[in-house]
Amino acid sequence: METAIKFGTDGWRGIIAKDATFHNYERLTQAVSSFVKSNWPYEKGVFIGYDTRFFSEEFAKVVASVFAGNGIKVALSARSVPTPFVTFAIKKYGYGFGVSITASHNPYNYNGFKLRTPLGGACGKEYSDIVESLIGREDIKKVDFEEALSKGLIEVKDIYRNYIEWIGSKIDLDLIASRGYRIIVDPMYGSANNLLRDILSPYGLGVETMNEKRDAFFGFKHPEPIEKNLLGLIARVKESGADIGIATDGDGDRVGLIDERGRFISPHKIYALILSHLLENRSGDLGGVGSSIAKTVSTTSLLNRIADRYGITIIETAVGFKYMAELLAKGEIIMGGEESGGIGVCFHIPERDGSFSALLVLEYMASKKKTLAELVDELDEKYGTFYYRRLDLKVKSVEFAEELVRGLIERSPSSIKGKRVVSRNDIDGVKFILEDGSWILFRASGTEPLLRIYMESQDLSFLDELEDYGREKSRIT
Repeated sequence: METAIKFGTDGWRGIIAKDATFHNYERLTQAVSSFVKSNWPYEKGVFIGYDTRFFSEEFAKVVASVFAGNGIKVALSARSVPTPFVTFAIKKYGYGFGVSITASHNPYNYNGFKLRTPLGGACGKEYSDIVESLIGREDIKKVDFEEALSKGLIEVKDIYRNYIEWIGSKIDLDLIASRGYRIIVDPMYGSANNLLRDILSPYGLGVETMNEKRDAFFGFKHPEPIEKNLLGLIARVKESGADIGIATDGDGDRVGLIDERGRFISPHKIYALILSHLLENRSGDLGGVGSSIAKTVSTTSLLNRIADRYGITIIETAVGFKYMAELLAKGEIIMGGEESGGIGVCFHIPERDGSFSALLVLEYMASKKKTLAELVDELDEKYGTFYYRRLDLKVKSVEFAEELVRGLIERSPSSIKGKRVVSRNDIDGVKFILEDGSWILFRASGTEPLLRIYMESQDLSFLDELEDYGREKSRIT
């Protein structure tokens, strides 16, 4: 029996040799081929990138062979590249759509398939549902890879240096270089491996890279730039006296930062820092202050405080960067981001890009002549300190988690732990906002038997009470 192929928040992922098989890549690519030939400008061709995971290059060749068999011209990356390179290729060179072979920050035993639209952003549910419905409808059309190369149906294209030139036109690298920063980069064995070093080293900056070699096991860690996975980077920053530590995930679209004191800087603070920089120093690139930003429903209210100060509208979306990629592509927002470390800005590409986000923070540090820790402390002084927590609780089934959320919507509380509920947001799960600005969000994973609970408060002790409430409602002790 063939396994089902279902898209999640960004593409399809599965366990290698169980779900992520050559046959399933063929099945999915045939369905995508059928879809794009009826809906997207497929005659402009497809750009395919791939990450450093086990068999990613081989899977990419299979995908290329099926596209070529369907009469779609293919440009295949000459090397493993971050997913943002695929969006860059669409935006810069006019490809009709793109594919990245990656499982992003998932464990080493996963691989996957990210589909990028003609606008460059992630494929939304309105498209992925159609693709899923087409799987298995047609026989797989495939040509031999080497034969397709010789006939020009597939070309191997290296855009690495083109991307670096693009970055040089968007970031003031001379300004960053003038501060003489010492930088430690941890790409977590992923596809952004030496990218920041190659961007910054020509400007005379000391960039030390760790975990840059290809390791399909990712050092037996999740290649996700969260604090518990970055203890080595934290230690290296402390012992070397570096000004900043930068980490990117498996496919280079998320970022994590360590300040000069060795503190992990949350993605929420990174978003707030970049937004502050854009509004203070780069308003000319934004189409004028008074625009909008987007954030997922699970992202900090600190951004609302900043937006209020500058008269900016906030668009709150469901979880998943795909919801703001289209807004970026259409020029409707100046910035979008999510709590997992994915951030995009209007003058780059309609995609989250971990390396670009890190460079914007470096540019902010250089322009303000302040350390990263000083900039973070300045945020707290201006807007107050926000405490955030997330729980991923295992439940007996996907359906059980969904039922819990439905029950909370149907029987919404009027107060939580003594604080009045002033509003409710049902855009993705259910979020209760309390009278003091604290909030708690319940979401079902949808693909795993997990109940995700997010919460935030400016009172650390009350955050503990919110966690207790979340566990009570999930019936988990």
